[in-house]
Amino acid sequence: MVLPSIDIYFSFVFLVAIIGLLVAAILYFLNRESSFSARLLAGYLLSIAVISLFSALYHTNFFLFFPHVPRTMVFLSLSASPFAYLYVRSVLRQQFDWMKWDFLFFIPAVLYTINMIPFYGMAREEKLVIIRQQLADNSIIALEPEGWLPEGWGIILRMVYGVLLASFQVKMLVNWRSKHPEKLIPQNYAMFRWLIAFTTLVLSTFIVLLIEYAFQISYFFDFYRLITLTMTVSICITCLYLFLQPNLLYGLTGWFQEANESTISEPEIAIALEPTPSNTFSKEIERSYRALLASHLSTQQPFLKVGYKIVDLSKELDIPTYILSAFINQAYGKNFNEWVNEYRVHYLKGLLQKNPDFRKYTFEALGNLAGFNSRTTFIAAVKKNNPKNPFRVF
Repeated sequence: MVLPSIDIYFSFVFLVAIIGLLVAAILYFLNRESSFSARLLAGYLLSIAVISLFSALYHTNFFLFFPHVPRTMVFLSLSASPFAYLYVRSVLRQQFDWMKWDFLFFIPAVLYTINMIPFYGMAREEKLVIIRQQLADNSIIALEPEGWLPEGWGIILRMVYGVLLASFQVKMLVNWRSKHPEKLIPQNYAMFRWLIAFTTLVLSTFIVLLIEYAFQISYFFDFYRLITLTMTVSICITCLYLFLQPNLLYGLTGWFQEANESTISEPEIAIALEPTPSNTFSKEIERSYRALLASHLSTQQPFLKVGYKIVDLSKELDIPTYILSAFINQAYGKNFNEWVNEYRVHYLKGLLQKNPDFRKYTFEALGNLAGFNSRTTFIAAVKKNNPKNPFRVF
């Protein structure tokens, strides 16, 4: 048994799927700020990348060598939609953690996996018979005759569930925009435009499914290949968007929660900063955090330590790292390093104004004095905070 030569179609899908998996891994594991929304987006990318890859493998003899692999990732086929919905919701509501009942969104995926138990329990030779039939006629793949559900019901249920959640995404976007008709700042406008594009990408996959179901277009050409290409294009656009606009990972800047009439006085700040089961920040908490952070950084100046990290700030204030990270991203539209570097640059400006003798220092010495760990980082921070004439003060 010899594997057929790999065609351009498979090479393209395989490459894009690998890129999608790598980006998902970066968003989840190398996400220094532990952004909740970024990790949800990683879950979505992982799901469609794996589904796309498995779909493409049906155009090779791969499963004939590994007959126990097919249908092992069916859980992800019903997880992509929940991840997409939860991602959009987390950005619009500015969440930094899961809500209590979010696991319910993944129950259909669990049930769908259970539906495939008959196939999982088959002997190798029995699976090979089914796989050969599917390779000879790709239309059988979507019918899923090896599960407990009647033939064709699986794809109908996935389509209904996907369209339902995608519709909720559209509704959320419309409702959010109607509640905030005022002109958005550039960061938030770009974020909202991205969410619209993202939701359109999610909907496009299910629109293709609806067209196929209504007109039975699989009789005229390879529908399974069309679905795979649709998901592959979604991966490409999503990754390209994030590459060109990485600031989208910081979410919305500012506060969009409803304000309470009460205000928080200075003695109440400590109470307000205690860990709370809520997964969003109220306006009162926002005022408290801003006051505490400003006071701590201006009086203690911990940022002057080289290598100062968000973990250090977390320990000093006794606030969980993921909450601090989410707050800084939301309130200032920056990650922790950008935010701290801004304080360092302002500190140096004040230092040079008070004592001109510091102008004799080299860039390396000045940067080290303010807590920068390298000359390159120092220069980049100065340029970012003074784009028109970055070294006028220095």
